[in-house]
Amino acid sequence: MTATVPTITPSVDSHTLRRWGPLAGLAAGAVVLQVVFGASENFPARWDTTFAAPIDDAGNWLRANRQTHPVFTGFFTPLRTVVDAIINAFTDILLWLPWYAVLALAAAVPARVRMYRAAATIVGALLYTGLIGFWEETMQTLALMSTAVFLAVLIGLPLGVIAAFRPGFEAALRPVLDVMQTVPAFIYFLPLFMLFSIGNVPGTVATLIYALPPVVRLTTLGIQSVPESAVQASEMYGATPRQTLFKVQLPMAIPSIITGLSQTIMMALGVVVLATLVGAKGLGSPVLQSLNQRRTGRGIAAGLAIMAVAMVLDRMWKSAAERDPLKRHDRRTLLGVLGAILVAITIGRFASVDTFPEVADWTLFDPVDDGVVWIRDNLRWVTRTFNDTLVTYAFLPARDLLSTTLAWPVVVFVTGWACWRVKGLGFAAFSAASLLFIGLIGLWDEAISTLVSVLIASALALAIAIPVGIWAGRRPKVEAFISPILDGLQTIPSLVYIIPVVIFFTVGVVPGIVATILYAMVPGVRITALGIKEVSTESLEASRTFGATPRQTLLGVRIPLAAPTIMAGVNQVIMMSLAMVIIAGLVGGGGLGFQTVVVLKDSEFGLGFEVGAALVLMAMILDRFTEAAADKMQPHRSAT
Repeated sequence: MTATVPTITPSVDSHTLRRWGPLAGLAAGAVVLQVVFGASENFPARWDTTFAAPIDDAGNWLRANRQTHPVFTGFFTPLRTVVDAIINAFTDILLWLPWYAVLALAAAVPARVRMYRAAATIVGALLYTGLIGFWEETMQTLALMSTAVFLAVLIGLPLGVIAAFRPGFEAALRPVLDVMQTVPAFIYFLPLFMLFSIGNVPGTVATLIYALPPVVRLTTLGIQSVPESAVQASEMYGATPRQTLFKVQLPMAIPSIITGLSQTIMMALGVVVLATLVGAKGLGSPVLQSLNQRRTGRGIAAGLAIMAVAMVLDRMWKSAAERDPLKRHDRRTLLGVLGAILVAITIGRFASVDTFPEVADWTLFDPVDDGVVWIRDNLRWVTRTFNDTLVTYAFLPARDLLSTTLAWPVVVFVTGWACWRVKGLGFAAFSAASLLFIGLIGLWDEAISTLVSVLIASALALAIAIPVGIWAGRRPKVEAFISPILDGLQTIPSLVYIIPVVIFFTVGVVPGIVATILYAMVPGVRITALGIKEVSTESLEASRTFGATPRQTLLGVRIPLAAPTIMAGVNQVIMMSLAMVIIAGLVGGGGLGFQTVVVLKDSEFGLGFEVGAALVLMAMILDRFTEAAADKMQPHRSAT
């Protein structure tokens, strides 16, 4: 009797195949594409003039017909007149009022609901702008900002309401808002200059376009977040849909809407400086002047004035949303205060003491320049080493790898593969098509240069933001200490950062990266701290119960559970880094940022469209990729 020995045939485990199969496909595809296309030249710019030429023709038509065509005389010219009249009305009122009346009226808004700390902040902020000689410029900026915010509410509120009730409209509106928020304000200036000529109007409209999305989005979110029980209760009492909207949903959505307005103010102030390039008045002029003169102290002085405007508008809007009713005697007190202010205005106008007294000017900050020069001269071994190391060992190798060493089809294929693994075939196809479009319009090298700068700046910003955010999330006192610093970094115009950075590192790619780090790390710190704080107490107590040390609890519980929120911070850091592309271009950063400067300088409409499209597509790829990565980190919920 003989036993039959079974034949063992090797088989590939299905788990192993699922794990290593995609990586093998990636490696094989990359190698094949590199072999086939490695000897080819740069990306063939097949469509270099396909889009640019018609848009350039449209720009030439605008130049030739903006004075006579009915589209201008019947629409754009009257619109410019209306917007200009609103700005002038705000400006005339603010400059006509005595300076102390402006302080008193602005402080009265939060004081009426007992927000005395906010009132004191407003007074201090406005006094600062007057004491350094920027009172008139501050009033001009307040007028421009007030007009932009007023128009943002007038347009954004109805759009947000419609989007809240019509999902199809919201889905169609979302990419439009993405484009508005992603395209650099520089790109808007050229067509707006052609449509509205120079002055405050193009700057205001550019500010409005750039700052409108937060109002729309957070109005929609606020209405959608109203509890269904509140809506049903209103309907049970016989309220019509209109009554429910105005008496229940909108009032309950006010906190979200006010948050949107605060974000609008912060975003709009970033455009105020750039609006000076198309003739807008205000605090942007001294900022650009300080940049041209490389006077760091004066740039800080003007930047702090813009920060003061942000604080004033933010506190006023937040306090205006307070709905706590005043008692009768409080109302009488308020009326008495308003009456006293009116009397003071009358006396000030007749006594000619209505202008802010000349106490000092922005030269008060000139000693800061001496400190910057001392750092430049005595710490050159640090700044020069950092500059050379970053360029030699990070920027140039990464740029050359993606633009020269690897064939362009390899870059497209690897990007599509990564997007497929994160979000699926649809996103992969979109990403690959977007990169092909950027290459075909002749911006491949510029896009690669910009991408490398953005990724380096984002990586360095996150290397600072995540540890600081974890520290702040665990220590409330640390968070309270760094909060005003973060407010300053986010509010002071990024051009102000550039002044000392250029002096330290000279013109090139590094000043743009360093300025981007300072600007982009703020949301990373705040969102990381939020994620750490939101980890449930039960999870932390369970970890301690099992004897985990604080370090083990941090690494094994807090950070893993906060990972999705931290990834949202990564997303915001990357988006903020992309927003700094233009600033980097102004100081020799090259890439798409420099092309944007060329667009405005030479009035190249077609190139402006192509640069804007390339930036939007890059932003959408990076945004969707990080969002999908954050979703994958969400804990899976088991079905119950």
